[in-house]
Amino acid sequence: MASQAQQQERLHFVVVVLGDLGRSPRMQYHVLSLLGLGEHVRVSFVGYTGEDLVEGLQGQDRLDVIRFHIPAPAMLEKIKPLYLIWRILSLSVCLLWLLLFSVKSDPQVTCILVQNPPAIPLLFIALLYTRIKAITQQQRPDFVIDWHNLGYSMLNGRTFRKIAEAFEFEIAPLADGHLTVTAAMKDFLMDRKVVKQDNIISVLYDCPPAMFAPLQLIQQHETLQKLHNALSQSIPKSWNLHSLDTSKETILTSKLHNGNFEPRKGRPAFVTSSTSWTPDEDFGVLLDALVTLDTTIQENESTLKVLVAVTGKGPLKSYYEEKMSKLKLTSVAIQTVWLEPNDYPRLLACADLGISLHTSTSGLDLPMKILDLAGCQVPVCALDFACLSELVQDKHNGRTFKNASELSDQLWSLLSPLAEMTNASSHAYGDLAGYSDNLKGRTRWQENWSRNALPVLMKQGSSS
Repeated sequence: MASQAQQQERLHFVVVVLGDLGRSPRMQYHVLSLLGLGEHVRVSFVGYTGEDLVEGLQGQDRLDVIRFHIPAPAMLEKIKPLYLIWRILSLSVCLLWLLLFSVKSDPQVTCILVQNPPAIPLLFIALLYTRIKAITQQQRPDFVIDWHNLGYSMLNGRTFRKIAEAFEFEIAPLADGHLTVTAAMKDFLMDRKVVKQDNIISVLYDCPPAMFAPLQLIQQHETLQKLHNALSQSIPKSWNLHSLDTSKETILTSKLHNGNFEPRKGRPAFVTSSTSWTPDEDFGVLLDALVTLDTTIQENESTLKVLVAVTGKGPLKSYYEEKMSKLKLTSVAIQTVWLEPNDYPRLLACADLGISLHTSTSGLDLPMKILDLAGCQVPVCALDFACLSELVQDKHNGRTFKNASELSDQLWSLLSPLAEMTNASSHAYGDLAGYSDNLKGRTRWQENWSRNALPVLMKQGSSS
């Protein structure tokens, strides 16, 4: 009889994203956790070309990263029905080919984990792949869906949505396991009979991995030194921050003569927001709120200054950057930045407050960006929608708003106390201090993953 170690040698997980792997944090964390199981596990990570992976996934000898890109013929992009047909067919052929011929067969594949959405054509191709592998290896791989949202809910056009819904809910019940980002989504899938057995579905909340954590002042100082030029481009000259000696001072911190560090006297409040710059996140809500906030600061003759750093890439970025360039703000500065994966969690940890503009097409998913902030113990103001209360409890660990007016009022209420304090650390004043305290002790990704995801993903592996 083979030893347990020899049996474990066969564990091989294929993780698939029909999106940029570098911009798929939850799936990257899955891969990190799978590799962390031990030397007996291999992972193949399949998805689009794009941004770099997180540091922990670089140089891994048990990880095969398979990235691809299918450029669209220019003539088809102008004819939407033809482009849609071409896109589905080309993705189907390319993805199946990569799974069959680029994913290693030794060790044999134990499980394929796919991110949904998009459901079309990914769910069918993953299902087909497991059936083909059942013929070519000793045991059929498990097929597990990680539900980030409902695929059909993100599509336009009533007829196409109906077709997509039927496709999604015909294929999904054939999966061997399911993970969902919220309890509400699990309940929905069970109620719709998409999943009929409670023992094959588990709620895997997004939880911050260890890289999202509070920073000491010296670490904040080093981070802000590195990012000074990127953050200060839009700051008005009247703030007198462009001439800082960055060896001793940053926008938020100061180095003392004795080598210690403290918050810089008269520092601005620092707010961050991460956006995909797509129509489903109305960035105009934040702009309107900041314009009103600037007016409020002037009317109250406050010395408050607010720096807002907006991260992310997307199709509407240039459109909103042009709008921002035309704003006449005195006490508020807005700066867009693109960060290396390792700098992103460090920048968040420097913030007083985060802003989430995420809305859910299904009302059943939650924004991961809020979890990243929570890991750094940074409170958030979040645009309210169904099931957000699973993550943000208003006036307990953050605030929720419904429009720009409410957001502006909350920003003034939460940030204005800083103007009366000369040495306040990040999110350590006023109501923010209490909200931050209530974010302490949150479950981290690895603990949550081991408890809720591993039993679903290892169902076959544990019985080999």
